[in-house]
Amino acid sequence: MNVHDAHVLSCDPRDSHALLRVGRSRLAARRWPGMARGAKVRIRIRPEDVVLCADPPGRVSARNVLPGHVRSVKASPEGATVTVDVGFALAAAVTKGAVAELRLKRGTPVFAMVKATAVAPVTDVRPRLQLSVLGPGGVIGIRQIEFLRQIEAHRSMLSAARAYGITYRTAWMWGREVNRAWGRPLVARSHGGRGGGGTVLTPEATALLRRVAGAEQRINGGGA
Repeated sequence: MNVHDAHVLSCDPRDSHALLRVGRSRLAARRWPGMARGAKVRIRIRPEDVVLCADPPGRVSARNVLPGHVRSVKASPEGATVTVDVGFALAAAVTKGAVAELRLKRGTPVFAMVKATAVAPVTDVRPRLQLSVLGPGGVIGIRQIEFLRQIEAHRSMLSAARAYGITYRTAWMWGREVNRAWGRPLVARSHGGRGGGGTVLTPEATALLRRVAGAEQRINGGGA
């Protein structure tokens, strides 16, 4: 994948495309939401979307016809990856037949063609994932897992319901649903003590929450 830092030179809605500065070259790109003149962006171009020509291609629909020379040719199981200096390093995926026909080797002058629609922004998507749990009797959902954590913290069904923003009736329904889904008690009543008892998690529920927390930490990049 070709990934480069770029500077937006223009992105007037009246134009058919935006203009970017990449290295020593200018590159036409289809406008995308949020693009603004003067902004710094990171772009990507798939090697499969780069076409190499030995001669000037003439009038073509591709908005980018970039003169350059071959930096390297590396064989691959699918053919070859040819890296061309067009003011920035641009890799093209070609067949072995194309390498032979165009006589591609280090220093060979070529033209690289890239459609404006093939220039795309690099987006950094890092969602935080939460887990549900599948028990013998059904699924314990994300909201119910979080509710179990509230019970663990407050040792009271009423306090847990208030902290989580649900009614006491809903809290009891969730407690029954969790126990039924797991097939064994996760939520139980405690008796005695100064407060006369309350709602607690069973040791199995505590172990389950630790397992879920550990798995979420690993998949979200917080641990090995």
